[in-house]
Amino acid sequence: MAKAPHHSRLTHAIINIALLLCHQSTAFTTVLQHSHPVTLTPSSSQRHAKKKAVKQSGSGGFGVAKPAAKTATTVAADKNALESQWDNFASITDLEIAPKGDPDDDDYRHFICADVFVRVGPDANDSESKALTGWYRTGKVVAADDIDIQASLTLQKGLIFWTSVHMWPQLASKGKDAARFLQLGFMAPSMTMAAETDSALDEDEAEDVQVSERVSTQDVSSKDIGFRPDYNPKGFSYKRRESAAMKRKKSAIEEIVNP
Repeated sequence: MAKAPHHSRLTHAIINIALLLCHQSTAFTTVLQHSHPVTLTPSSSQRHAKKKAVKQSGSGGFGVAKPAAKTATTVAADKNALESQWDNFASITDLEIAPKGDPDDDDYRHFICADVFVRVGPDANDSESKALTGWYRTGKVVAADDIDIQASLTLQKGLIFWTSVHMWPQLASKGKDAARFLQLGFMAPSMTMAAETDSALDEDEAEDVQVSERVSTQDVSSKDIGFRPDYNPKGFSYKRRESAAMKRKKSAIEEIVNP
């Protein structure tokens, strides 16, 4: 049997180490790249979750136990998970970076998006250590309703690392020992999309990147968060739900032009 190419074996090793770190990490410290971090957590006035009918209890609330909090499951890091979370992104956002419509409408659903980046960062245990790569633009994430955007990042961190290493050989080329230094960053959403020929962000652009913080993901469902890479990683092609969303947009435009 022919041996797998050295690059493929190295990439696979890096992904495994990165995923192990994602599951074992319990640190809750935030490392910011500048003094004015971008706030993407919805305020109380912004939280316009999709309206749901509220059932009245006949017991008046006495003796009724509160439902136990559900433990969120970390999103897997593989092709199937990427397809699923890509579907979620398209379904929640309808390919927008901010909600459209009136919050008072029955079909309105609030969400928050963020641009995401990955780099091989410095050794946190070495004050003189420097990042081994710059930030590489990887895609966008979404958090629906009143979910913290960092909860979306926390649950999808492994998937984003897995995707970024397949998108950017510059990350994999640093070797499997560098995998433990992979960092996930984010900034306010934009219309900018990465291309395979892009370089890492320059110093000025990188000032706006925040390193993600691990936060509580209690009661968060993977169906209410999503991730969309800026382009298909090599060997991967998938835009099923996205194509459907584009058809809906085209139909809406045609109805306006040709009532």
